[in-house]
Amino acid sequence: MLCFVTGCGIRDVRNQLNDVESYIAERPDSALAIIESIDSTVLRTKGLQAHHALLHAMALDKNYIDVKDDSLALTAVRYYQKHGHKKYLARARYYLALSYYYDRQYNKSIIELSKAEPIATKYDSLYLGFVKVLQADIHNINYNYVQELSCLEEALNIYTKIQASYYMDIAKLRIAQSYISNDRRDEAQVIFKDYLSRQTSINIRNAQSYGDYAFLMGTCNNPDFNASSSLFEAVATFENGMYMTYQDYWAWAHSLSRIGETTKSQRLVKDLKQVDSSGTAFYFMYLIAKNERRYKEALECLENFTEQNNSEVVQVLKQSVSTTQRDYYHSQYEVSDYKAKNRLLVIIIILITTTMAAFITVLLANRYRKKKEFEKEEYIRYAEEINRQLRELQKDSYTSLQKRYVSMYKSRYETLRALYERYTMSDGRTDADKIMYREVTRLIDELRHDIKDSKVLERMLDDDLDGLLSTLRNEIPDLTRKDHTLIGYLALGFDVVMISHFMDCSPNSIYIRKSRLKKTIEDSGAEHKDVFLQIIG
Repeated sequence: MLCFVTGCGIRDVRNQLNDVESYIAERPDSALAIIESIDSTVLRTKGLQAHHALLHAMALDKNYIDVKDDSLALTAVRYYQKHGHKKYLARARYYLALSYYYDRQYNKSIIELSKAEPIATKYDSLYLGFVKVLQADIHNINYNYVQELSCLEEALNIYTKIQASYYMDIAKLRIAQSYISNDRRDEAQVIFKDYLSRQTSINIRNAQSYGDYAFLMGTCNNPDFNASSSLFEAVATFENGMYMTYQDYWAWAHSLSRIGETTKSQRLVKDLKQVDSSGTAFYFMYLIAKNERRYKEALECLENFTEQNNSEVVQVLKQSVSTTQRDYYHSQYEVSDYKAKNRLLVIIIILITTTMAAFITVLLANRYRKKKEFEKEEYIRYAEEINRQLRELQKDSYTSLQKRYVSMYKSRYETLRALYERYTMSDGRTDADKIMYREVTRLIDELRHDIKDSKVLERMLDDDLDGLLSTLRNEIPDLTRKDHTLIGYLALGFDVVMISHFMDCSPNSIYIRKSRLKKTIEDSGAEHKDVFLQIIG
């Protein structure tokens, strides 16, 4: 009973997880609530634990919750490395890379993405697109904007092939952002205009895009500061400005200054100075001071920007060198470890193959030897049986066959002798034909009486046919007594008319019964089926 209940419980949880997986993309909040409500004690198998962990990581990500802890993804990776469909392994490695990304362990993230990419390429195109986008994010962090754009264009091609329209828009917006970084602002503007023309209002999904477009409108070659300021204000009032960055606020302050709203711009600058002192901050303060003709302050801001920018560049270069060196040593370690594992694996495979080959050789040789011994014993047994039968036949078969032949020979001519005697006695009489007819009728009745008993007929035929009718009764037990009688008459060589006379029925009935009997024998699995069919004819 306990096993039955446990089995039902596992099936219920498995069905529940499969159900969550079916709608996790459309209703991530509901999926997360269900996933987190499942008691871990009911996850009794490693497969259920891995599936639950993977869905949990997916639900958190789709609810915009950044997870630095890698425990969920690792649980899934360790299981799907050896079990389950490979698409789940690709997803698990992606979410493991994502957790490293949020934890700023970009080298680990890149390594996991490199492992996920070939699997996703083969089994899960959607997640291959996710892999490419995350690779682009890491390239962006390392100021590698050219490679970032390349990855995003690959992602867009993947989404286009599988017709994932929602993710196509996301990839296009990311490409527009990358165009800004690569100083291709006109191309970025085309993408933003196309996308935002299809939006009716700001929402969670497009708030960042509105902010990016506002930034672009204030910094492009032909800026529209009024449009930029209006867009920034709309984004800032949505969700308390949670989708605005310091860079956005500085660009907004600059746009306000350029359209003459100096007071509002200065108030914004005052607040920003308390929280941001980056190179970007000094750059926009320089632009604002220059626009408001405060040239001394503009010069100071420009000097600070140059100094800050040089410091940031040096820091980035140091970080890049450090990261590259670390990645190089890590890669070298992984390559060495991989080669060592491969060498060990090759040795193990060779040993196993050699052992298996030796075992199979011995097994086949032993089986062949036993087979030959068995065949030899069978041949000896057959030879002894044949010799025994030959000895018996030498003793009495010839004499027995001779006697049966003489008896049968005499019986065949007894009827002819009786008819000839009657014909001689009635020679010259006017009623000779009637006398002969009565004699033939009497002989037929006697013959009919002699073979009327089916058991007597069967014994008689068994004696002549080496027990064949008894064999028929054993191999096809469903036959009736009349079937055996009919087969007996057929074995004697009687035709249908004669058999109908003996069995008191019409010839047509005999034809029908004979046809049915033939079909029954043909459909049976009798060992001597061909012989029985030969008797019936």
